[in-house]
Amino acid sequence: MAAAVRHFLAVRRGHAVSLSLAVLMLFATCYVGGPFITLWRITRALDNGDHDALRGVIDWNAVRQGLKDDTAEGLLGMPQQALAASDTLPPFGAGFVSGIVATAVDRQVTPQGLLQAVRLLGPGGAAPFPTIVAARFSSPAQFDLAVRVPCQDAGEEPLHLRLAFQTGVWRLMRVWIPQDLMDRAADRT
Repeated sequence: MAAAVRHFLAVRRGHAVSLSLAVLMLFATCYVGGPFITLWRITRALDNGDHDALRGVIDWNAVRQGLKDDTAEGLLGMPQQALAASDTLPPFGAGFVSGIVATAVDRQVTPQGLLQAVRLLGPGGAAPFPTIVAARFSSPAQFDLAVRVPCQDAGEEPLHLRLAFQTGVWRLMRVWIPQDLMDRAADRT
């Protein structure tokens, strides 16, 4: 009888270990594949014009703030952190220009604005899956992607995206838009 109980417990332990390993493998697969699934979800939402889906996979406040920072650095000629560290004042009028830019970013960087940009830049208004040029984890909770959108040629600088793992999901948090892509969008408006 004791041998049967030991055998039963050993089998139960073996199943528990197998189940634990299966759950761990599933989590790892979802974690590593999550950024690509998020990119696919963004592409599908753009293709279907789904504003709600875009709100779910993109942190719009973080994306807007990053674009404002990039624009201010380009206008002022000195990165915001370096400017603060140098304890110098920005050029006269920089606050005024930054305010105008911030208002424009707030107005344009929305699900509707992104859908309009895709229609302007995409072939036939569709959002085919972008070509992934590079992909890597920059930290355990951040994933960076360099993607080339369909209107870009192979030699052009790709669009850079940063996704962050927050509250169990991957979300787009930061976008770096290459100048040629911005120029192309401006030419088509």
